[in-house]
Amino acid sequence: MTGQAVSQAAETLALVVDITAGAQDLQAAKSLLIEVLKQLPKSWRLMLITFSSAVSVYQLVHHGLVTADVVSGEWQSISSRQKPSQLYFGSPEPLHVAALQSCQDAAEQVISSWRATSITGPSREQPRCLGAALAVALHLLAAPKQHPSTHESIGSDALPVPQACRPSRVLLVTTGPATKGPGWVPLSNLDSRQGPEDPQASKGAAQFFQGLAQQAAQAGVAVDVVAVGQAAVNVPLLGALTQQTGGAIFTHQRFEEVSGAGLANALQRRQGVEGFMDVHTSTGLGVTHVTGPITPLNRANLGSNSMQQHTKPTMNACELVSVETGQGIAVGLDITRDLQVEHLCMQVILGWRSLEGGWLQRVVTQRLSTTGSLQTVLCGTDWGLAAVVAGKRWVKQAQAKGAAQDRRAAQGLRKQIGQHVSQVVSQAAGGPSAWGALTWLAPPPPAILPPFLQNFVQVMYQLQRGPMLGEVAGHADERAILHTSFLAASTPVALLMMAPALYVYNAPTAAFQQVPCLDLAIQTDEAIVLDCGSQIFMRLGLQTGDDPAHSAQVDMQALVQQLVLDRVPAPSLLRIDQESPDLRYMAARLMPTWGDSPEEQQQQYPALLSLTADHFVTVQQQRMPTDEPSFNKWARSFRVNPTGAVDNLVTAMQNLSVTNLVAKHETPDIAAKEDSEQPLEV
Repeated sequence: MTGQAVSQAAETLALVVDITAGAQDLQAAKSLLIEVLKQLPKSWRLMLITFSSAVSVYQLVHHGLVTADVVSGEWQSISSRQKPSQLYFGSPEPLHVAALQSCQDAAEQVISSWRATSITGPSREQPRCLGAALAVALHLLAAPKQHPSTHESIGSDALPVPQACRPSRVLLVTTGPATKGPGWVPLSNLDSRQGPEDPQASKGAAQFFQGLAQQAAQAGVAVDVVAVGQAAVNVPLLGALTQQTGGAIFTHQRFEEVSGAGLANALQRRQGVEGFMDVHTSTGLGVTHVTGPITPLNRANLGSNSMQQHTKPTMNACELVSVETGQGIAVGLDITRDLQVEHLCMQVILGWRSLEGGWLQRVVTQRLSTTGSLQTVLCGTDWGLAAVVAGKRWVKQAQAKGAAQDRRAAQGLRKQIGQHVSQVVSQAAGGPSAWGALTWLAPPPPAILPPFLQNFVQVMYQLQRGPMLGEVAGHADERAILHTSFLAASTPVALLMMAPALYVYNAPTAAFQQVPCLDLAIQTDEAIVLDCGSQIFMRLGLQTGDDPAHSAQVDMQALVQQLVLDRVPAPSLLRIDQESPDLRYMAARLMPTWGDSPEEQQQQYPALLSLTADHFVTVQQQRMPTDEPSFNKWARSFRVNPTGAVDNLVTAMQNLSVTNLVAKHETPDIAAKEDSEQPLEV
């Protein structure tokens, strides 16, 4: 690694909050934000901004008295001719930024004083100048300090160039889309399933948010978004803003689902900007695709800024949208010629700029062995990792086809996934060559699924029926966020987003145990936890009840804390019961067993063997009906025989556990210093 050591500078957080929510949601939002502020380091600086039909910027530096400057909801950027002259910069700090250790009490009083809007009507239709609020926050964070005597307003065209490398972050909390001012689009555009009804409005909003993203990236400001509620927030626009600045989008149905500690931890994550990546390979080995939070390389940046250490990129070079711990990038490789050597080499070059200042670069070289045996390759492949690489490629195609907005666009991909699985299994099983010339008389028999491909095929089955490509997710915003989050997710989280992990409380051992992710599991009376990567469902058993002292409650909390540890974005925590509307959504993430014979069900879920005949019938009758084919039926529809690989499904599923996925597949920790002696693994 090359670069200079950097010191940890105090972070500046701009809290931009939508106050158009209803009374109940606003009260929950206030409690959440106060909890977040208590979790942040006292050395941080705070800027507090609210918006509805106008933008209010609070002055927290005056002891005993808090005032707010109001900006029009139509204000756009530093190029706007509107000049709200009441906003000035103080010395030595701006009037609207104060150290958290000195303004925390005042900030909590301001947050507690917010009242629900008196305007009637649906929440999504409330006047919400989201774009103007972001523009004001970004300008105040980007502009350098000025003395009050200069009387330079934020609307002046003569403002100096924004100051780079100041560690700043914007946290936008909203309950709906922009409905007023710059960046707004008609609600009919968000509801249309066949494309926007007013393309010109959508184009103008996209240009505005693209300008905000460029301004934030140049100033080193990361933007995170917390979207809460049922209303669409126009994820494609906000997603572009977060991706280009190194931020993330957190979506929740209710504020109660958001963990204050988890959100505070996400705000404190270390990251880099202006990153780039290049892949060098030996002759005979080529890169087929790179999937993740990347954009095509801008050749005009060569020799300047972060590219100055890497002036001869290959055709594989790309720019990283952001660089932070917990992200993953998938690289596909293929053989381009006959190989006459025993080893090949692959070299990855990573470079980025730290928000605290300084340029960092890492070079990692991996040696790969060659073989002439296909079976050696198949048996030596990490099929969990292969499923993630393949899954990201399929989701990238779905994103390119607009599957988030139009569900029909994913139907062809689901069929292609099945055909791809059939080809892989056929090759692994030796193919239909044994039939030879008789294949024209009758189709070849189904290929038997080898045990080492069990995990891969089940993950592909879960992917094609899950919320990213299937019919589980209900709204376009939810699907768009899932696509974006999945493409940037690390290997363990991406695997969970495709194939969730199910934990069931075992009363005899008084502990949670991972079991196959089948719909049969939720028919028992025990407590369960379903980890879907971006969401974690928690259901207490009927015997447990609401007793907080019950061991299942205590163990559940301990398990969830272990699962969410260091996971960014923090997953939503959903506590459900038998009457909860989320129960059907959770059940849809489990593999259905409808249509499977009792013997096949017992083979897939051995716990059924301990049930009496009457109890077994009751469990089958309590399952939620579905038209989806079971895993066995789906596999057989693509001429794959799965029965030869389910003899020990519990052990196979445990191989997908997050704890068994080594960290060597993750993005390198960007917090490492130049003098680090620790070897870097890839």
